[in-house]
Amino acid sequence: MPPFRLPLRPSATQIQLTRLYSTPPPKPRVLAKPERFNPPSHPSRRRDPTSYDRPLGAQEKEMQKTRRYPHMMPPEGTFLHWFLTNRNIHLFISMSVLISLCVTLWVQDFLLNTPYRDLLPPKSMIFAHPIRFLGRWFEVYGMHVRYVSDQTAERRRRKLEDVEKRAAYRKAHGIETGGSFRTEDSSPLADDASPVAAHEPQAASGTAGQVQGSSQAEVTKPAAGVSQPARKWFGIF
Repeated sequence: MPPFRLPLRPSATQIQLTRLYSTPPPKPRVLAKPERFNPPSHPSRRRDPTSYDRPLGAQEKEMQKTRRYPHMMPPEGTFLHWFLTNRNIHLFISMSVLISLCVTLWVQDFLLNTPYRDLLPPKSMIFAHPIRFLGRWFEVYGMHVRYVSDQTAERRRRKLEDVEKRAAYRKAHGIETGGSFRTEDSSPLADDASPVAAHEPQAASGTAGQVQGSSQAEVTKPAAGVSQPARKWFGIF
């Protein structure tokens, strides 16, 4: 008969290790991934300036005004600060650039389009006799203005003559002002104020050539002796 043995009881250390091994480790907490970053539109409150040192004194504040920092505006009281912040200086520079561009464009247009360029004084005369140089220059420019005015008046006169000839042709051939030809049943519209309307009865009895000659004789033409007004600069001078 085998000897009787008592069962061994596990110690407290063995029980604790058994519990640790049997418990599964905790899973890490996983945060949800945001779709995009939405920053706040404004802070929740206005933050006061944080200074971990004593407040600046009056002398230190005055010294801070004259300090120079890279990529920043120059300090107050300096010439560069006055130049960059003065509105009159910026207005003067802007207007000078615009006026210089206008004068340059005006001179170049005059030199390219004038037929009197050979009459302009030489450039060497501007230092020897500046007053005579400017006087001769503006005299040539006045000739150019009169030439342009005559050309414009001639173009207008030709257009007026063309319009009057067209009106006389329509009256002679029985074309109404609306653009439609007259028929046998209808009669053309008569214009009492037109100088050609008075000769329409004679034109009906005569030939078409006589009608056209008589109607063209009544066409008023501008007087040749009437001078056109001189062209003004910018509509003022």
